[in-house]
Amino acid sequence: MLTVSKAITLEEFLEQYADSPQYELADGELIDMEPTGYHETVSGKLAAYIGMALLQNKQPWFIPRTCLISPFSEIATARRPDLIVFGRDFA
Repeated sequence: MLTVSKAITLEEFLEQYADSPQYELADGELIDMEPTGYHETVSGKLAAYIGMALLQNKQPWFIPRTCLISPFSEIATARRPDLIVFGRDFA
């Protein structure tokens, strides 16, 4: 696990780690993500089932393969969700 002694801002995180799927930012703390095989299996199967349902129902939504979201503007947090569905207009 990576340890960072000082809090980093969302902007610093995006500059240094946005392209590295290994890291997330939680309240200014850099988090080293290491999903397990079982975790990856469950999220992969869910994405497949939801994706098939979206196609069958002709929904304009999509599931990005990789994504970085910052749910709170006032907190230095950036998460890489296991699964997220966006509307077509979001892209």
